[in-house]
Amino acid sequence: MAANPELRMDQLPSDPLLHVLSFLSFRDLIRADRLQSGLSWFCLFQRSYTDLGRYLQFYPVLKRAWDQLKVFLQQRCPRMIASLKEGATEVELNDIEAQIGCRLPDDYRCSYRIHNGQKLVIPGLMGSMSLSNHYRSEVLLDVETAAGGFQQRKGMRRCLPLTFCFHTGLSQYLALQPAEGRRAHESFYPCPVRTCSSWTALPAAGLLYLKL
Repeated sequence: MAANPELRMDQLPSDPLLHVLSFLSFRDLIRADRLQSGLSWFCLFQRSYTDLGRYLQFYPVLKRAWDQLKVFLQQRCPRMIASLKEGATEVELNDIEAQIGCRLPDDYRCSYRIHNGQKLVIPGLMGSMSLSNHYRSEVLLDVETAAGGFQQRKGMRRCLPLTFCFHTGLSQYLALQPAEGRRAHESFYPCPVRTCSSWTALPAAGLLYLKL
């Protein structure tokens, strides 16, 4: 009986290979052998770390969450998966920061590196509801569209829209900096009743806060 041919790591399918590599430390990866292409594991790691290293704290959790969400959508609403956009680049995110004059949170940036929001179609990823003649469906905005709606007006200073509903005109916002009673990096819905001259005067009634 002929002996089984030697199995090389670079011949493994991607899923089991990634499972094997998940048990290795960074030092182990650096010492790994070269692929047939001549590109070392160190170069691959270095390239990935240079691109995504700043998100090391957030990437595993967010990538897992996106993967789980897509598995769920594949079973319940496959057409919503087709509406997801490819991830934004570091250059694109940096350009948005320069455009709005505020830094984006690293967890926000990391999530948008994976998927840059949705195409502006229905149903929306951030929840849909139909009740009698009332319909609501919130689309997760891509970062370019969100930047176009960046707010500097009184009561909404330094707030970036996260979602948009075509039926109600409602958006969920992200506070990029502490201002007017809001804490940095909190998401919220603006209250439709604005009777206060200053949002700071009545933050609890003026805003519904949701921890990001």
